[in-house]
Amino acid sequence: MIAWIVSLAAAATLFTGWWYPGSTLCAALGWSSLPLFYVALSIPRRRITRLFVSGIATYIGGFYWLFSTISDFGGFPTLAALGIFSLFAVGSAVQFIVWAFCWQHLPAWCGRWGLRTSLSWLVAHHFWIKIFPWDFGHTQLGFSQFAQLAGVTGVAGITSLMMWVVESLCARRTTNRAARALSVASLVCALGYGMWIEETLYHTAPSPSRSLQTVLIQGNVSLQRKHDVTYFTVNREQYLKTSQLVSAKDTLIVWPESTITDFIPASVTNAYEAPVLPHLGDGSAFLVGGLTYRSKKEYYNSSILVRPDGSVAEPYNKMILMPFGEYTPFASSLPWLAEINATAGQFTPGSGPAVLSFSLSDGRQARVAPLICYEDIVPELAREATRRGAELLVNQTNDAWFGDTVAPYQHHMIAAFRAIENRRYLLRSTNTGLTAVVDPLGRTLASLLPYTESVLPMEVGLLSYASTYTQLPISLMWLALAAITAFVVCARLARSSFQRQKTL
Repeated sequence: MIAWIVSLAAAATLFTGWWYPGSTLCAALGWSSLPLFYVALSIPRRRITRLFVSGIATYIGGFYWLFSTISDFGGFPTLAALGIFSLFAVGSAVQFIVWAFCWQHLPAWCGRWGLRTSLSWLVAHHFWIKIFPWDFGHTQLGFSQFAQLAGVTGVAGITSLMMWVVESLCARRTTNRAARALSVASLVCALGYGMWIEETLYHTAPSPSRSLQTVLIQGNVSLQRKHDVTYFTVNREQYLKTSQLVSAKDTLIVWPESTITDFIPASVTNAYEAPVLPHLGDGSAFLVGGLTYRSKKEYYNSSILVRPDGSVAEPYNKMILMPFGEYTPFASSLPWLAEINATAGQFTPGSGPAVLSFSLSDGRQARVAPLICYEDIVPELAREATRRGAELLVNQTNDAWFGDTVAPYQHHMIAAFRAIENRRYLLRSTNTGLTAVVDPLGRTLASLLPYTESVLPMEVGLLSYASTYTQLPISLMWLALAAITAFVVCARLARSSFQRQKTL
């Protein structure tokens, strides 16, 4: 009974933290959940079953809003939405089964060095599908000095260090002193690095020669009006009218995802060729979310840059499409799914990250990388765009389908780590919120209240500094470590099976 209480308490502590994203409470609860999970893992009786139930509770409690998203945005009837949400929670919780299974089959030396929990989690984290790719390390955004470690190791490094410290201190009888000393020393070094980088970057304001004036437009267009064809022109003109009030020379004005809902030829090269595109002729540039097409079978959710001179860059096309909204998974094999989800689009994914550039009046080039919708929670896209020369990251999203829930704040918390990892400013332009500006330390400098019509002006730096995370294939290193750990588990299982057969 105690084992079940501890397992469920671990899940409750973790998902409660996700109700307060980006706060110090979230960071504290993220740390607090790990000793409970360690105890739950260390009790052999029904370990896998208990962790599976804990996983289901974590997903239901932490990401409860997905039910209404499936229902409202996906257009599914209530029973179908409930079934899909249940499949999401149960299917995602298999990750916790993998965690528990690997934990109990790792060699004893992993326990002696306090690495059993972190190594088994790496396998579970990398080798199971997650629609909303969260990690324990994301909870530490409110613990700013610790969160800076993401600029070196990514979020996986934060999670691994948390788990190493917790296991080394909780399992004092089985871990050696060297493990405890090294884990605590690593934590101290991480905090020291965080304080140093904060002190360095905090006092380094963008120089006028490497800065850009930006304005984020939040139109607060309702989900119903956004998809009502009779309002397409009204919605676009609302954004244009607001932009006219704040536009100025050498200013980048950002509209959210799919603000322009008329389909635009992807081959357009000038704003005059597509009157729906904004161009004021006053030296301002526009980065707008719109829909483009190349043929009758190729439709894209795109980010379109209209330069100050009216020329149009080749659009960036969203790579990671939203299931049940922009496409229906398995619809080609199960056509009845498409019939149930008749309101879903059938978009084509883009081919890769893009860096869009435009010239300022003094001849400088501003290089911007768009990330559409929840592409800003995928580390590799922002990293690759930065490696290609992006000086500024811009997320354009329409989080209206989240509803009035904690989801936009969870999205923002995960996205903020892209700024830390790559040491870039991150602009988040959303239709209903959370519109915000994040600095290279992951701090939210300014934001707009959700579900309000407003603008957010901010001067940001155009940065070229390359962080360790950007320069090195850190994500691949973590993947390789996860693969090695999985191989060790499989090898031990195979050897054990062979020995049993030999005995028989």
